[in-house]
Amino acid sequence: MANPAAGSGNGKLSRLLDYSSTAWAFLVARRNRPFILGLVITDICNLACRHCRVANVHNASMTLEEVRGHLQRQYDRGVRYLYLEGGEPYLWRDGDRRLPDIVRLARRIGYYRVHVYTNGTVPLDESPDFTWVSIDGLGETFRTIRGIPVDHVLDHLRRFKGRGGIVYTVNTLNRGHTGEFLEFMQREFPGRRVMFYLHTPYYGKDELLLSRAQRRETIETLIAHKRAGLPVMNSKAGLRALASGNYFHPTNLWKVIDTTGEYPCCRAIGNPEVCAECGYATCAEIVLARNGRIGPVVGLLGMY
Repeated sequence: MANPAAGSGNGKLSRLLDYSSTAWAFLVARRNRPFILGLVITDICNLACRHCRVANVHNASMTLEEVRGHLQRQYDRGVRYLYLEGGEPYLWRDGDRRLPDIVRLARRIGYYRVHVYTNGTVPLDESPDFTWVSIDGLGETFRTIRGIPVDHVLDHLRRFKGRGGIVYTVNTLNRGHTGEFLEFMQREFPGRRVMFYLHTPYYGKDELLLSRAQRRETIETLIAHKRAGLPVMNSKAGLRALASGNYFHPTNLWKVIDTTGEYPCCRAIGNPEVCAECGYATCAEIVLARNGRIGPVVGLLGMY
């Protein structure tokens, strides 16, 4: 059942009680169940990024009714936070329905926060609560990884007035440019911060994967950037966890659903090589926050 109308007193009280119950289950009772849903509404994408092999595999999109069914079922099971993913979620279509229609639907059902992951090649809508734009470098670095100039994405980011951050996935091609990128962001986009991921070998180890030494060096460099006041969103604890892999994963704290099925943690579940090399920084932040680490808790409050 959808939440009561937010405008009513009973609705507000119901939401407060629900929120308190969820916070208790996550932070205090530490329930081992999903709180977050990553919904892959389409695998259609307009890019062919060097590090991605999930785009345009099935050329499939969920219908709005399929989306509604997934959202309602997961909400009824206690999930309260939603990530809309792709492919490129801004390319999702069902008749005249577009991405903002899914955001509004999720809110009507009762989801607390709706995040969107996008490549930024389409003008950004301000209806999501938080928008993650993937930018893995500047100039030729970005073009080599993503196949297009970065200027178009930056223009869309300049026009965007909503809340959001940048995802920069570090690999062997761009690892030496993190300082330059952060200084550019601080100068050109004050207030926007950058969450650094590490390239994860979802499709087998490749030339983009950092060696263990490169991984440690990258993490220490990012911690130094953060200490210097550059806009690194990762907590220092989260970065150190990425360097060591010393945090509990895979985890049941979220699930991913696409047109092929449901997966705990990520769609590579059961692949020990992927888990060992996991660079999904938000995973580390959420797991550490749930275990009471202050830095990750503060960072997540900034996003949620």
